[in-house]
Amino acid sequence: MLKKPFNENILKNLKLKNSFIRSAIWEGLADKDGFVTEELINFYKELSQGGVGTIITGFSNIVEYDKPASNMIGIYDDKFIPGLKELVDEVHKTDCKIFLQLVIGGSQGRPGSSKRIVGPSAHTHPVTKQQAEELTIEEILELEEKFKLAGIRAKKAGFDGVQIHGAHGYLLSQFMNPLFNKRKDSYGREISGRSKFLLEVYDKIREGVGNDYLISVKLNCEDFVDGGATEEEMLWVCKELSKRNIDLIEVSGGSVISRKNEGVIRIGINNINDEGYFQSFAEKISKLINTPISTVGGIRTYEKVLSIFENTNIQFVSLARPLLCEPNLINEWESGNYTKAFCKSCNGCLNPKGSRCILKK
Repeated sequence: MLKKPFNENILKNLKLKNSFIRSAIWEGLADKDGFVTEELINFYKELSQGGVGTIITGFSNIVEYDKPASNMIGIYDDKFIPGLKELVDEVHKTDCKIFLQLVIGGSQGRPGSSKRIVGPSAHTHPVTKQQAEELTIEEILELEEKFKLAGIRAKKAGFDGVQIHGAHGYLLSQFMNPLFNKRKDSYGREISGRSKFLLEVYDKIREGVGNDYLISVKLNCEDFVDGGATEEEMLWVCKELSKRNIDLIEVSGGSVISRKNEGVIRIGINNINDEGYFQSFAEKISKLINTPISTVGGIRTYEKVLSIFENTNIQFVSLARPLLCEPNLINEWESGNYTKAFCKSCNGCLNPKGSRCILKK
C-alpha cells in the first residue's frame, strides 16, 4: 500500500517523518578549506525546520586535490568530523534525517577550484575547457578507497546515510558516458565496464560502513546528448545496483553538455505537465526493481506530488530549487496550504558564489 506524502515512511532502518527529500544542491557556505561554518549550520537548520523529512547535503569532496566548487564541504580528512557532527546534531533536533553527498568532480568542476583534473580518458571538457588526464587502474582503486574512507567519516559524524553522486556529468557519470570514456580496459567499452567504477565505489563504501548503514546514489536516467549514456544502459546500471542492495536511487538526468533544456535544471516549468521531467524513467525502474526510488525535476505543485504517490510505485519525491526559495514549503503543504511553489524555475539561484534564490520569500 503506497503511503501518502506526509505519512511516516521507512527507508532501510530509518524512520522518516514524511516522504519528501531535499535534493542536493551546492550551498557554498563552508569555509575556503571545507570546514563547517555557522552560516552552513543555519542554512540546514532553516531547511530542517521547514518540514522536509530528509536532507541530502550539497556535494563534499573526498580527495583534497579534486574540488569541483569553492567553499564546498570537505570530507577527505578526519579533521572535518567535529564540525559535521555539529551540523548533523542541529538537523536532528527537528526529527529530520540527513545524508552527506560524496563526489569527485573531474573536468566538470568550476575552473580553478581543483588542483588536479582527472577523467576516464584524457579530454578537454567542451564547456569548462578544463583538461583532464586519464586515471590509471591503480588510481581508480585508490579513489574507491577514498570513497570508502569518506563514507566511514560520514557515519562517524552522525549522518544517517550517504549519497554517491553518480549523475550530472561529474566523474562517476563521465565514466558511464561514451563521449568521455574511451578506455579499452575493464573500465570502458560496454556499460558493464563503464559503470564498473560506480559499482565498485558502492561496494567499497558498503564494506566500510557495514550492511546496516544507508547508502543511496544519484543517477542520470540518460545523458540527453547524442552519443551519451542511454536510458537502456542506465536501466541496466539501476538493476545492478539493486542486486547489490543499494538502499535508494534518486533519478535525475543530464549535465552541462545536455541538449538545450533537457539537462539537470530546466527552465519554463509553467504547468503540471512540465513538472517531474525525470518521472517516466523513475516509474519504469520502480516497476523493475525493489529498491526505493525518488524522483526529482521541476516538481512545483502538491497536485503533482499526490499524483506521483497515488499513481506510481515511486516512494519519495525530491525537491531542490523550490526549497531554496521557500524552506518552509513542506510545512505549508502539510498545513493545508497547497499553493504552488513560488519558485519560477528561472535558475537565478545558480550563483558562482553558491546557490541562493534571488526571489526568496
